[in-house]
Amino acid sequence: MKFLFCVLLSVLTLGSAHATDEAVCPARGGSQQSAPIDAAIARLDNARVALPSPSLASGTLSYLTIYPNFAERLDRICVLGYFELRRGAQVLSLPFTVDSVEVVKLPSQSAPEQTQANTRIFFRVPSIADFDNQTEAQRFWRFWDRDQTLHLKIAAFAYADEVRGEPYFGRDLPLTVSGKGGSVVAALLFAVFFYLLAAAAIPTGARSINADGKPGRRWRGGAGRLLPWNITGANGQASLSQLQMLMFTLIVATLLFYQWLRTGLLQELSTDLLYLIGISTAGTAASQVATNIRKDLDPLIYQYVQQLGWFTAPIAEIQGKGRPSGLLLTNKRFDIYKFQMLVFTFVIAAYVIASGANELGNIQISATLLTLMGMSQGAYVGGRAAADQLSPLQDQLRGMQNLQQRYRDNADPNVALELRRQFQLAAAQAGATFGVIYNRVLPSHMLDMPVDALAALAPSAPPAT
Repeated sequence: MKFLFCVLLSVLTLGSAHATDEAVCPARGGSQQSAPIDAAIARLDNARVALPSPSLASGTLSYLTIYPNFAERLDRICVLGYFELRRGAQVLSLPFTVDSVEVVKLPSQSAPEQTQANTRIFFRVPSIADFDNQTEAQRFWRFWDRDQTLHLKIAAFAYADEVRGEPYFGRDLPLTVSGKGGSVVAALLFAVFFYLLAAAAIPTGARSINADGKPGRRWRGGAGRLLPWNITGANGQASLSQLQMLMFTLIVATLLFYQWLRTGLLQELSTDLLYLIGISTAGTAASQVATNIRKDLDPLIYQYVQQLGWFTAPIAEIQGKGRPSGLLLTNKRFDIYKFQMLVFTFVIAAYVIASGANELGNIQISATLLTLMGMSQGAYVGGRAAADQLSPLQDQLRGMQNLQQRYRDNADPNVALELRRQFQLAAAQAGATFGVIYNRVLPSHMLDMPVDALAALAPSAPPAT
């Protein structure tokens, strides 16, 4: 059975002539004024009408949920309504335009275990600029009027043979309508504030430490600290996984804030969006674990490093500005896994921004794309784990042990001098690798032959040059 739902399409203005009893539904011809609606509201005001949120987003599709249900009689009922905006003595109005009607089953308030039928009317929410005084609404000082209070006056009438009968209900609903422009600007300021807060966490005016242990040139980097690869990196080493987590966190939080400004509610996040955030978080955590696993030296090598005193070296502070190329390089070589993850990150970020501007709860990301994202994260983490710097470091340290032992056993001063020089070269290379892994800066005296080895040398050995 096809139902006919009558919609008021013409502008209803207060002060117009009163409608007669023979007035017909506007969808069937004729015109309607506000008087019969106001009369129904004054007489009844008896329906329970619920809105989906405390604030309605202008220019979007929203709905009213009405009980008692009357949808089964839509072929004999006409719903009329209009929006009213008051500014001082001025009264402005716009028609209430119905998009569609459906019947929904909702829990009963008297008996929550039972359901009852409710009529849900979908309609287009007007913006303040839609009213008559558009010039004033668009002035720059009106830009921050994010919310406006309107009144929706709505009534339902029985119709038979195109003659209006008794009203079914009438309601005068105060509505808060949020403007899009002010909400967008406020959300952008929200994102900028927290991005700057993240940048401010980078120490200001820190100095790098030279090889001799003295402070080096100060890294001023005021503007450089705002670069994302500096925010998410450490000691000039850009981190793609942390950059991805920063992007998704800011995007989702900003969209949540924007939707809260528009509707007055914190929306639910879709399951796909939660999966996406979980993949990003898991990738960052796994990357950190992979990095920490690579720091375990063999016991004998660890004991030797302790003897060298390298773990007492000062902890490195900011070593300099990071480079965007670090997001795609591993050991100074192009990393295809990083490139793949970076491309998918930007594609999904753009999609989330475009889709989440309307509703976060309905964002759908294909299972294929989520799978590809997870595979990229797995390959990236696996690449980090496979990028083993510990084995070369241990080989270098074993070579230093060998040179040190040969230095002790040698009696020829000329050979001892060469062994000491080779030890210093090997120590410089091992020290650079050690500093990257353990975030230490080795002063020059720690890269020389240990004192006990020098003391074991014959007194006739020439001093080092």
